[in-house]
Formats: sequence, structure tokens, C-alpha cells
Amino acid sequence: MKKAIFVISDLHLGGAEGFQMCPGAGRERLARFVHWVCGQKQEGTELQLVLNGDIMDFLAEEDDAGGFSSFVVDERQALRKLTRIADMCEPILTALRHFVAAGNRLTLLIGNHDLELSLPAIRRHFLGLLGDGRIEYLYDNEAYTIGPVLIEHGNRYDGWNMVSHGELRQIRSQLSRSETPSPFAAQPGSELVAQVMNPIKKKYAFVDLLKPETGGVVPILAVLDPALWRGVGTAVRQGITAWYRGSFTEEGRPERVDYVAGASPKAGPETRGQALPENLRTGLDAADAAASGALSSGGGYVSGVRDIATSALLKAFRAWRSKADIVFSVEYEEDEYLKPARAHAKNYRVVVFGHTHLAKRINLDGGAVYLNTGTWADVMRIPRAVYEGDEGAGEDALRRFLDDVESNRILAFRRQVATFARIDIDADEKLLEADVFFFDENGNATPISNEGMQERLA
Repeated sequence: MKKAIFVISDLHLGGAEGFQMCPGAGRERLARFVHWVCGQKQEGTELQLVLNGDIMDFLAEEDDAGGFSSFVVDERQALRKLTRIADMCEPILTALRHFVAAGNRLTLLIGNHDLELSLPAIRRHFLGLLGDGRIEYLYDNEAYTIGPVLIEHGNRYDGWNMVSHGELRQIRSQLSRSETPSPFAAQPGSELVAQVMNPIKKKYAFVDLLKPETGGVVPILAVLDPALWRGVGTAVRQGITAWYRGSFTEEGRPERVDYVAGASPKAGPETRGQALPENLRTGLDAADAAASGALSSGGGYVSGVRDIATSALLKAFRAWRSKADIVFSVEYEEDEYLKPARAHAKNYRVVVFGHTHLAKRINLDGGAVYLNTGTWADVMRIPRAVYEGDEGAGEDALRRFLDDVESNRILAFRRQVATFARIDIDADEKLLEADVFFFDENGNATPISNEGMQERLA
């Protein structure tokens, strides 16, 4: 029987109003998409839907004490978070139950924002919400493979968001026996979200929506709130630098076996030094430059420094305009993901990642293709007017944008660019077609393109 495989990722369902990366309109579109996929059933073809990680966003949900945690090992508290998310997303869960009840296959993979879904009690409850049927959940660092296709979330190739699955497996084992769980060293990316980004988001709601994240968000924060950046910037830079030191092979695969096979990190090979990726280094440098000298000894702005910092920020943005444009190109991917995709292409015809929130379709050697399924969360970009025209016009546009994001007037900039991959294989598991599509608010599916991406972001 032929198979039609639909893949989506990075739903980021969760959070109180104002904290939601996928707000009400986005959730309604997602529910319509699941029903739409169910309607693609044809005689002689099996339907499969893959939710490729970061399904429920536990990082966006407050703890019982009102703060945020990078990981919650207390199953009762994690269950309360899941219940709040599920209540918010009931139309989506209803659509998924309908999809499974129709005899279709549902496959779920773990990401880096939904680690709690792997805990025994939470996993049982979550799967129970989806009903009875052909449901499979891969939560132990496995990729999902079917014939010529490999699908995984992709965070294991991101030094900032690799998960220690060895520690996580030990915790699940202990919880299953009602034993006291061991400590868990959450990935620095989640620590940054819980301890830095979420508190900032209460003041600046754009921080987890704007792309590129480090190249755009970090230097803007340094201009809006140089005291804040001075407080956290050094720690962020040191943490990133330490995390990237010797984490990957030449093919971009993680070296430490606790991130690969779940064994003790002591069993890992000797690590080698590795430079920061360009996008991280550029953003951190721009942030430091913007914040430098912006405060008086008394802690407030020096007269006119906001203007100076804004002018410096404009120069930094315009210096990497080509980089900012290429971030959203569907034909460009960062090496940290493209290198492992090329390595996988030696064994697979289609390699599918998520995690980056940026939809991609890139041809690889030997006729293989790399697809990134993008996100169903909202995204923002720096307005093109900042880069275009003379510097005076660009600086005016940047000032207006900074004023808007500082005052949380961001609705006009938020966009849901919903995307999915469709992969068709025949009865012998040979590849027929593979592509990434936009799913518009009217239920239309069209292949991704650079023109279509710019149109939706405009």
C-alpha cells in the first residue's frame, strides 16, 4: 500500500495569554489542518501524520509557584501544566482523535520544549488524550525512519539545545518505581528560556518570536534595556561558548555518548574545540557594542546615548543585511543542520528536521533532499524598511520598530507561516515525491518558495 506522510513540527502549544507562541487563530488553523489531512485519504493509500517535536511547550507554562522551570521532574506539577495546555487545545486534540479513529497512523517525536511528555505518568495521560488507535511516540532520542525517509526534531545538532537523554532515561526509570529522581542538567537553551527569556517576555513580548533570534533579538534587547543585557550578557556568552566547545564531529553529529546512546558522559571521547557559529557570534558582538557606554554610572541613560545606540544598531543590521535576508530563504540552511543532513543523505533519500522554525527545501548529493517543516508558532522579522533606502529612512523605520516592540505593539508584525512536509512512498517504500508546503488560512496547500515566504512575512 502507498503511504502519504504529513509532517509538522514546533507547534509550541501552551502558555497564558500574551505568552502564547501559537495563539488562538493559529490553533484554529492547526485543527483545520489535521481535519484537512484526514480528508486526503485515497483508496490504496495509508495516511500518516507525524508531529515532529516541541508539541506542547512546557517552558511557556508557569510553575505552581508562579515562576518558570527549564524542566519539571515532579509529575504532579507537570500533569497540571499538561492539563492547562490540553484544555486550551481541545479542538486540536479532537481533530487528532478523529484522525486516529479513522484508522490513520499518528507518530509523535520528542523535542526540546516538551521533555516532560516523556515522563511515565505524563506520557500515559497524553497518549490517553489522543484516544485508541495506531499511535507511536518516540521519546528516547530515536529518529523516525520509514523506507528512504529519516525524520527527527533536529535539536541534537544544536549545541545550545542538545538533551542529555542518558540522565532523562534514568529519571524515567526512577519515577516508574516511585523512587526519588536524580537531578537533571537541562540544556542551556531551556535554561535561557526559563530564567532569562520568559522574565524578559513579561516586559518585551517579541523576544521568542523575532528571527533571527541571536542576530536580531539580542542586540535589540541591548538597545532597549542595556542594564538588562549587562546583567545577563556575559553569562549568556560564556555559557554558549562553553557549550559549543568540542561537541560535534566533522559531520555535525554530537560526540558525547550521553547525547547519543544515553551512557555516562565519562565514556565519551576526548572533545575538540569548535568556534561559535557566525550567527551567534555576530549577534553577541552587536549586543555588546550597542550596550557599551549606554549607561551612566548612576544606572540611567546618558543623554543622547539611545540615539547613538540606535544608530550603531542600524549600522550592524545593515552590515549583515544579506544574512538577515538569507535566514528566511527556503534554499539556505545553517551548517549545523545541513552538515548532519548531508551525512544522513548517504543512507536516506529524504531527511526531515524541525526545531529552527524556518521552512527549508534543499537538494542534497545523490538526489536526496533536506526538508525543514518550519513552525506553527508565530514569527516576526525586522521590517525590510530598516534595510532599504538611505540611512535616514532606515533609522526612522528602526526607531518606529523599537518603539513598537518596547511598547508591545507587535500584533502588526506577528505572522503565522504554517508549513508542513508531505512525503509519498510506494508499496515497496520507494520515494515518489517529497516537498514542503504552506497551509494558508483558507485551507490551501502550496509548495514553499522564497517569493511565497516574503509575501507571508511582509
